[in-house]
Amino acid sequence: MIRQYASRGLQLLGLVLVGESLLIYFGEMGPMMYTAAAGVGVFYAGRMIGSRSG
Repeated sequence: MIRQYASRGLQLLGLVLVGESLLIYFGEMGPMMYTAAAGVGVFYAGRMIGSRSG
């Protein structure tokens, strides 16, 4: 149960990071790509944790 909530939280945090990078760093490719890549990494970490829980 905790693993499921943790995975959903990480996925939500990843989506927020990607959205934030698009809003704040629009037009600046360097910082936008670093923040978006971090968001995608957090999202997929949550996805992998969630897929193990069954």
